[in-house]
Amino acid sequence: MPLTPLFRNAVTLRRRPRARSNRRRTNGGRGFTVLELLVCFGIIAVLLSLLLPAVAKARRAALRTRCQNNLKQINLALSLYHDQFDTFPPGYVSRGVSRTDGAAQETGPGFAWGCLLLDFLEQTAFASGIDFSLDITDPANFGNASAVLPMWTCPAAGAEPAFEVELDWGPFLLGSSSYVGMYGFGSLTEQPGAPPGPGILYRNSHVPIFAIRDGSSNTIIIGERVARYIVSDELPPIDAGATWIAAVPGAFRPAGIAGHPDHREGPASLVLGTVGQQEPFPYVSRPNRTTHIAAFSSHHGGGFHAGFADTSVRFLSDRIDAETFRRLGQHSDGEPAGEF
Repeated sequence: MPLTPLFRNAVTLRRRPRARSNRRRTNGGRGFTVLELLVCFGIIAVLLSLLLPAVAKARRAALRTRCQNNLKQINLALSLYHDQFDTFPPGYVSRGVSRTDGAAQETGPGFAWGCLLLDFLEQTAFASGIDFSLDITDPANFGNASAVLPMWTCPAAGAEPAFEVELDWGPFLLGSSSYVGMYGFGSLTEQPGAPPGPGILYRNSHVPIFAIRDGSSNTIIIGERVARYIVSDELPPIDAGATWIAAVPGAFRPAGIAGHPDHREGPASLVLGTVGQQEPFPYVSRPNRTTHIAAFSSHHGGGFHAGFADTSVRFLSDRIDAETFRRLGQHSDGEPAGEF
């Protein structure tokens, strides 16, 4: 017997909710297909490939800013030292030597410009533990000599450990530093106290601001240096470690100059950098472009931070003209530095 329209409608109304319920259960329980998973993974991979370089770039920029801030604080301390003593500190202190004596004649005490700034860097308590009446190599100063102070380390360098220098009586441990003073133009070993093209910091120097005839904004006073140069996979790394505390008498190290493998640099190379020399052979120490242990260099691609005598800190390209860089390293050569 055919169903009446009313009965058919009643049956339809009863069955529709069940059909929708089954459809919901079927759709809700369906898993992802392999193709859908591959598409999701591909999208995630693309997003990560776009994000990670940006994160790495932001991290490098942050490390570079922190390094710049370190140099600003140190540069300000140099200015405060000048305000109190009417001169910038000596590059390092050595007794019983004339201006023209070489590094072999140095006996001590060796304390360097960085050590003399501790009181101006809120490190008075630490400085009180250093006995300045004794040489840096006296056992009473061993503990402080090996201290690694965070302010003296470029954040991009990571945790720079203390390093050793070989003396006649054995190894001597020194706290590392990423920053060195500007010696100028000349040999750090043959002419540590009388650079032919003087910078602001050299052995027993006392340079007041009025003596900087080239202008304080055109004269570098401090800059960066990495602790090790990796030349190639075939050659051993070249150690160029610097320290904040002292130019240790008797510390002579391989200079890392191509073509002169036997040349050694003296104690001044531990705390000072140079823009080149004429004696005992001509050489230009270009930033980031030479393995000379007394050159300026950095962990920041493309250049290095330099602090100027006017307390500013600027990032200089490692492609800076060699002659311009030399003029920036000398405080009174009378030549314009030009664009840099």
